[in-house]
Amino acid sequence: MCAGDDADRNRQEGDLGNACTTCKQHERNQLHNIMRWRRVAHIAACHLALYCFVVLYLLAGAYVFYYVEGESEVIRNEMHREMIMDQKEEFVYEISKLSNVSEIDRRLELFLREISSLNITVDRYLTLSDANKNVTKRWTFSSSVLFSFTILTTIGYGNVAPATYWCQLFTMVYGAFGIPLFLITIADLGRFFKTGIMSLVKAVYKKELKKQGEHKMLREIGEVVLVAILFLAFIAAGSAVLPMWEQELSYFDSLYFSYMSLTTIGLGDIVPRRMDFLLPTLIYITIGLWLTTALVEQLADVFRLVHYAGRQVSNVKGITVWLGGRQLTMGALIHTVCRRVGMSDNIIKQINWDRTIDQALTGTSPPSVPIFPWHFAEFMEHDPPLIDLSVDYDNMEGGSFYCSSMKNGTRRKLSAPTFINHSCKAYDHSTDGTETDQMIS
Repeated sequence: MCAGDDADRNRQEGDLGNACTTCKQHERNQLHNIMRWRRVAHIAACHLALYCFVVLYLLAGAYVFYYVEGESEVIRNEMHREMIMDQKEEFVYEISKLSNVSEIDRRLELFLREISSLNITVDRYLTLSDANKNVTKRWTFSSSVLFSFTILTTIGYGNVAPATYWCQLFTMVYGAFGIPLFLITIADLGRFFKTGIMSLVKAVYKKELKKQGEHKMLREIGEVVLVAILFLAFIAAGSAVLPMWEQELSYFDSLYFSYMSLTTIGLGDIVPRRMDFLLPTLIYITIGLWLTTALVEQLADVFRLVHYAGRQVSNVKGITVWLGGRQLTMGALIHTVCRRVGMSDNIIKQINWDRTIDQALTGTSPPSVPIFPWHFAEFMEHDPPLIDLSVDYDNMEGGSFYCSSMKNGTRRKLSAPTFINHSCKAYDHSTDGTETDQMIS
């Protein structure tokens, strides 16, 4: 009975231990998920803050243009109306007293020349010359938003332009800060799009991407072709939708407008007219600019690959890269990683990093020799302390290392600088097997 009770008790303790282990594992998984979502939320918040700031910058500029140029336009229209009415009355009074036809023609030509100096269209002249008609304002808030958008995107339709000194000065300052800001935003969106394209290409050509060498060029070309197809399909679809609210445009006119806008040529011969549909038009152009940027980046990658084709890598340690928003050299990165895994400076200096990286890029690198006896992913997950910086590893090249297993206390001799996840100690051949400073515990 006692033996049976002990067995039941041991089984219950084992079940309880398993349950505790499961609970701890569940808690760790929950904590891991929480931390992951926090990182995602932090990254998303930074990008959303950038996008919101660009939108606010656009609206703020539009308000300034609307306030300054709108008021100036009202004053300018009143001045033009008074001038036109005075010229009209004077012209009628003068020709009423003339009987010579040639003199009437000369006075009419002079009158038309004076009207032309006002730089207004015939329709606008007829509107201004009639005191009972209200003049349509060109600088509405919607047109100001469109004008601000054309500045930030460098499209510049030219259908409206600032006429006052202070507004022209503000346009230069506004563009000086806004154009780089908008380009950064479009490039940021393009990075996300490129990541999605690369994931799609990897999913479609999974087997082919396992091979290196000449297939890398094929992968880059495949990405360019895919982005180009999406770009053309987007223009074709958008050009079919635009005539639904820009009814004076044909399908070819819409194609022409889309191409001129998305390539930022912006001749201004065709511009958006329906201000009540301005928002979808701006969204369409923004997405198109995003696709254009992604296509240009993909083409740049292909040209860069062609440019460096057949060249050997040189001065690897002097190459500068961006990691985590910071700039550092490959030499500093290599040194940090190698010291992290316990390699001494002498061993790091003996490696020909130019040839090593060149072999890795061409897919002819020699088989790697693992320096960890346990799975590397598990090592990265638990992240044990690898080296003791208080120990001078450079002066221990002639020594060996042995490890005392936690299970049976036996010692195994290892070649420097291999470390394992046990109690590792340095062994000096000059001694009689005495232990030196403990390196890892």
